[in-house]
Amino acid sequence: MPETIRPMKAAAWMDRAWPEGGNAFSEFAAFVEKKGALDPKTRALILLVATSLQRCPHCVDHHLETLKKLGATNSEIAEAMMLGSVAAAGANMAWTAEVFHKRLFH
Repeated sequence: MPETIRPMKAAAWMDRAWPEGGNAFSEFAAFVEKKGALDPKTRALILLVATSLQRCPHCVDHHLETLKKLGATNSEIAEAMMLGSVAAAGANMAWTAEVFHKRLFH
């Protein structure tokens, strides 16, 4: 079983258009994805949910592949994804309340 999450590399277009930026992104990702206080499966679940909420299909595929290698079950993945959905819905509710209070309730 892998000890760490496979570091992300900047997209090929970034390497071509702005190599320094691509390298900086890759170094940042590698640093953040090193082994830390969280176990690898928990880290991968968090990354999956974050990239899913950002709607990045390539990232989601990358993290699903990692999770399967780490032994994550479909149930664990679904639970994490639903937690992300609830968090996103709650954040949107808070934003909606702010809109109403600042712009509509006078």
